[in-house]
Amino acid sequence: MSLHLFSTPTQCTQCGTTVDDPTVDRCPKCGALLKERRAPRRLAGVDERYGSLRVLLGIMRFLGIMVLLVGGLIFFSSLGEDRTTATQSTLLLLGAVVVSVALFAVAGMFELLMDVEENTRSSFRLQQMMMEGRADAAGAAARAAAADVTAAPSADGPRADTAAPRARTGV
Repeated sequence: MSLHLFSTPTQCTQCGTTVDDPTVDRCPKCGALLKERRAPRRLAGVDERYGSLRVLLGIMRFLGIMVLLVGGLIFFSSLGEDRTTATQSTLLLLGAVVVSVALFAVAGMFELLMDVEENTRSSFRLQQMMMEGRADAAGAAARAAAADVTAAPSADGPRADTAAPRARTGV
């Protein structure tokens, strides 16, 4: 289970259009059904980290299930016996439940922290990509404006030169 804090764009599998609105179910360009919302790390090209820690968290969850099953098995196997054994098995079952819940809670907290860290890195990477795109667009606009400025004096130059002698000859 992953927690994704940011609504992220998805790309249409039919036409390649990027859809930013998370409430849209169909592509506005071709009408194809949008099947998936991409996690920020996949959209930004950030690889998933902490592979060995994720394996360890899976093992912790498995151990939580096993502890709960063993505690339940011991509890149910001692149901017909004397009062002391039943009390001990009840306490053992409660202990097994507490240990299982603790294992699941620790694994869930680590998973949540890893997802928050990955989403933070991914959103930062997306911001960098957007800023680089804007900088490239601003650079292209500045180059186009510089080209217009250098072309404009040569086009305006003869007009100014031809207008000045006319004014002088007219006086």
